[in-house]
Formats: sequence, structure tokens, C-alpha cells
Amino acid sequence: MIELVMVVCLAAAPAQCREERPILAALSMMACATQGQMVAARWLSEHPAFTLSRWRCELNRPRQERI
Repeated sequence: MIELVMVVCLAAAPAQCREERPILAALSMMACATQGQMVAARWLSEHPAFTLSRWRCELNRPRQERI
């Protein structure tokens, strides 16, 4: 599964950024790339206190921690 990763920053404090991973029904990188812009625009319209710094599509792999 492909995941959309957006880096968003507070408009009032641009140094305060975080990653957001909205649900995206993309099954390929190409679908994520085309749908990602629309999803990011919708997310930003619902969260006007934030600006979009960058976004990317990546494989959704479980992260493994070292023991």
C-alpha cells in the first residue's frame, strides 16, 4: 500500500512542522502522485492554521525497532 506523507507547518510559527499521513486509497505511486495534490489541498482547506512545506508518496511499511 502507498501512503501520502505531508509535512505541514504552522503558519504563525513556520519552524513548527510535523508529518501528517491522511488516508489515501492509492494502490500505486502514480495514483498517489495524482491524488496527493487533491488530498493535500482538501486537508489544508480544513486546517487553515497550517501551510504545506512538502509532500511525498512512500510505501507503507511497518517500522521495526532494534532490540
